[in-house]
Amino acid sequence: MISWYRDAALRLVEFARKTGLFDVPADYKLEVVETPPPLLASIDGASYYPAPPFKGSGVGRFYVTPTGNDAAALKSNNRSAVADLSAHEGFPGHDWYFKVLTGSRAGVSPVRWLTPGAVEDSSAMWEDSLPAEGWGLYAEALIAEPQQGAANGFYTPEERLYQLQGELYRDLRVRIDTGIHTGRMSYDEAVDYFNANVDFVPGARAHAASDPATRAVFERAEKAIYRYSKWPTQAITYNLGKAAIIALREEYKAARGPAYQAKEFHERYMRLGPVPPPLMREELLRHATAS
Repeated sequence: MISWYRDAALRLVEFARKTGLFDVPADYKLEVVETPPPLLASIDGASYYPAPPFKGSGVGRFYVTPTGNDAAALKSNNRSAVADLSAHEGFPGHDWYFKVLTGSRAGVSPVRWLTPGAVEDSSAMWEDSLPAEGWGLYAEALIAEPQQGAANGFYTPEERLYQLQGELYRDLRVRIDTGIHTGRMSYDEAVDYFNANVDFVPGARAHAASDPATRAVFERAEKAIYRYSKWPTQAITYNLGKAAIIALREEYKAARGPAYQAKEFHERYMRLGPVPPPLMREELLRHATAS
């Protein structure tokens, strides 16, 4: 799994260089390592932990959690499934976002660096998760778009299928998150809804005890719903953040006209820091019309 994620990261970097989506330095590398024991309980599959923002020498790491050779878990972590997550957690998602941002930290207010990590309250989600997780989901979709020299985008047909499932997953989070926290959906209803509409295994609860593959699907859903139940509004920031970035991109593109370059927009967006996308609109458009 680790070698697959590393391979996907290399392919993604080469795709970005070939299509001109980003200016990637020759020495860029992504640290993909096995999840350390203290984090195993909190990382299911893969996750990115950024480097400390005040230390120029820090290294962000892309953690991959092994399956323990569980056949059912391995099916959901097959080779075609890793490209989408690699784009989100690694390049051009979180790792690239935080590397560009840390390289620009002198221009970002120090106050902005103090809020990431306040994961227990909803205010931090809207300040930091909206731009960062929105960017991760945007990165997944971005590389699926037709590019110069890549009419079908980055993904193979099999990888594209998993990317579309990932989009569905984030769309359904909006209903689940708001449903749980407004009392319109119970915990068990949310788990069953997840099984039926994300994993396409309706009735998984009834067969989890007797079928290992169904049990793996059911347990994955329970972990997801437990997270959403304890972290109000975080799950919806992916979808809302992505939508806001796309809206900004279209406005920026219209303002730039023939001079528009995707890599210019992406760099300016990332360098503005972890600010909710709608709040950076004025600054981005000022750049677009001033040059």
